Amino acid sequence: RTDYRLQINDIVNIDIRSLNEEANSLFNSGGGRQQMQNMQAGDLIFYLKGYSVDNQGYISLPVIGELNVVGMTIKELRDSLDVRLLEYFQDNSAFSRVQLAGIRYAVVGDVVNPGKYVIYQNQASVFEALSLAGDITLVGDRREIQIIRQYPDGVKLYQLDLTNSEVVNDPRYFIQPNDIINVKPLNVKSWGIGTTGWQSITLGLSAIASALTIIFTLTNLNQ
Repeated sequence: RTDYRLQINDIVNIDIRSLNEEANSLFNSGGGRQQMQNMQAGDLIFYLKGYSVDNQGYISLPVIGELNVVGMTIKELRDSLDVRLLEYFQDNSAFSRVQLAGIRYAVVGDVVNPGKYVIYQNQASVFEALSLAGDITLVGDRREIQIIRQYPDGVKLYQLDLTNSEVVNDPRYFIQPNDIINVKPLNVKSWGIGTTGWQSITLGLSAIASALTIIFTLTNLNQ
């Protein structure tokens, strides 16, 4: 599994802790305890109180100031903050905790409930992501699940076959923040034939029967 790298418009939760409670209030927007309450309160509060990556790739922190974070992993950002904290806490008594605002992704195509979703976990599989969207419909193609993944330098497209047991070994098996999961339709839907195999057969037989009836009627008229 590849580590997620921060992008523009991401929102991160940063909590800086030390033995000095007064310093904790200075280095945190509303204090460390308030930050945790913000995360538990929901997306809106987190959006208002979290640190958003601006269009230039920076976040602005109390005391520390601006920090360019685009392209960093969560661990790299945490390590960078710990180094900056040495300027203020020379006895190594301070540390930082960094978290993303959950895994935010979108599901489109042939699922029961397409839309945007958030999973409050450090990792989630494509199966978990699809289950929140109500799973794939009868006419959705499980063999060609398209993952549209954003990177700091652009967008890449991947294909997953959920009917293959080896999918669990694929590095794209775990979704990343800002992924778009596109469930393509089966060919029977694209052709407008039917939603199930039996319906496709019955519709096909009905079409043949109708054609034979028309031919038989025209033949009788011409006699």
